[in-house]
Amino acid sequence: MPRTPRFDLKLDSPGMLERQWLEPGERLIDWIPQWKLPAFDGIPRPPWTFEQVAWRIAKFLWLALAWIIGSVIILIVLAFLAEGLSGASVDGPDGRKLKGPNVVLRGQGRESILGRMVTPALRCRGLWVFTDRRIAFIAVEGRTYGKFLSGSGKPGEFAEPVSIRTLIEVRDNQYQYDSEVDRLRRTRILRRFKPAGVYRRIAFADGSSIDLRRYRK
Repeated sequence: MPRTPRFDLKLDSPGMLERQWLEPGERLIDWIPQWKLPAFDGIPRPPWTFEQVAWRIAKFLWLALAWIIGSVIILIVLAFLAEGLSGASVDGPDGRKLKGPNVVLRGQGRESILGRMVTPALRCRGLWVFTDRRIAFIAVEGRTYGKFLSGSGKPGEFAEPVSIRTLIEVRDNQYQYDSEVDRLRRTRILRRFKPAGVYRRIAFADGSSIDLRRYRK
């Protein structure tokens, strides 16, 4: 039996949503891949579970070993190529990309409407989905590409449904779409405010909101 292909959050998500998640007649407005926790504004980050801590430690040890081996290989290659290396500069693009988180969860503490939705499961890889009927976060289970490798190549071919789990789902009668807002971000070193981009704001009755970075009009 052929092995199930690795899921690409950037390339495979639209097809997967159309095949097995969207309801008949439901219109997909936007979707955003997630490899790590979203940003939080006024809501505490979720606690770690034992399994998540163990996985984090194992991943760190593996990356440390890979870094050591990779560094040795690079040094050997550079030693052979040193005489042929020359410095070069490349001009950057005229336009600058605005930096900012893909998703921001805003609220007044853990007991706010959105704060109660925040659980350790949000550390899973998956995607935020916004349609004309609901807002949801879907965890993609199984093998997925990391952020660096995602988006290259062609969409995968899946003979069976992709294993997914809907962790957050809110129907449109429980929130208000506040159109688009311009968010600011604070720089880490100088603590200055700079534009972060345009976001879609889904607001709840107590003032909590989910801000989704707009990628598609």
